[in-house]
This record gives sequence, structure tokens and C-alpha cells, in this order.
Amino acid sequence: MIRGKKTGVLIVCLMVFTLAGCGGRQKGSGENSADSSDSGQEVQTAYQEVLEGDNAPDFTVETADGGTFVLSEYSGKVVLLNFWATWCGPCVREMPAFEKLHSDYGEDVAILAVNCMEDKDTVNQFISDNGYTFPIAYDLEGTTSMKYPSDGIPYTLVIGRDGIVRNIYLGARDADEQYEEYKSAIEAALE
Repeated sequence: MIRGKKTGVLIVCLMVFTLAGCGGRQKGSGENSADSSDSGQEVQTAYQEVLEGDNAPDFTVETADGGTFVLSEYSGKVVLLNFWATWCGPCVREMPAFEKLHSDYGEDVAILAVNCMEDKDTVNQFISDNGYTFPIAYDLEGTTSMKYPSDGIPYTLVIGRDGIVRNIYLGARDADEQYEEYKSAIEAALE
């Protein structure tokens, strides 16, 4: 019985830590800069909220297929960027929309779902269980997620060919509605 309670406490702590990493917005006076104490040591990094019309912050992540995804290498392409977790119901419900969009657009549109701070085994099992073929990445330390601070997940951005954020979505409905919404935004970005 104690083992079950410890596991429950561990799960709650992990969820809180993951929420802080993916959905928490750190506010500070510096734009994407480090704050320092009087001793000159770095205390925390403050990231500015990404808004529609902003340049999308560059990042590099490891993908579940063993490759890497570097955002700046997709200059000239529309990118659909999603932040998610397996424990997030709305995230899981919208995943089929990404699979369908990946099937529709192939290499013409870069689709990437960045998992927020879950271990590789959990992410890989989720991919395997659902048969997803679109690119999914690990963000084990939350480094990429913090470049795109939000009030929660799922958090999805459509980035234009010029690297400018065109659309931002926080939350999700079902896969069919999200598919239509994202498809419309992608089509507008492709024009």
C-alpha cells in the first residue's frame, strides 16, 4: 500500500514539474536573457512570450526516429509546431489531426510535435501504440518548451516560410475540428 502512495506522489510531482516546464511562463525584464544576482551568477532565464508576428525562436531537438530537427533548416517551408504530453487529454485527442496533415502535405509542410519533458520510453510507447508516422521530438529538459512559453498545452504554432509565427493555438478540441483549423492556417501560410 505504501508503494502505491509513493507512486501516486511521484506521478503528481512529475506532472507539476512537467506543467511548469511546458506551460509555465517565466516573466522577467530581459528578453530571452539571463537574470543575474549581485554575485554575477545566473539565477534564472526569462523568456519572452512568443506572439503572432514574431520570429520563431530557433531550436534543435532529437526526434524519436533517431534524427534531429533544427527549425532554421526549414526556412522556406511552413512549419506546424506542437507542444504536448501523453498525460494531456486534449493533446492526445488532437494527434490524429497531425497524422492526417502529415499524410496530406508530406514534405511540403514540416510538422513536428515536441513532447514536454517525458522520458523517451513513454514517448516511444505512445508512438508505437498509436502508429504515428509524423515527426515527434523529445524535450527531456524543457529547453525547447521554454523558448515557447505558454499557459499550457497543447500549444501549437503555424510558422510561415519566412520564419514568422502566423497562428498560435492554446488548447484543442477533437481531431476533426483541429484538422480543419490547422489546415486552413497552413493553406493561408502557403499562399
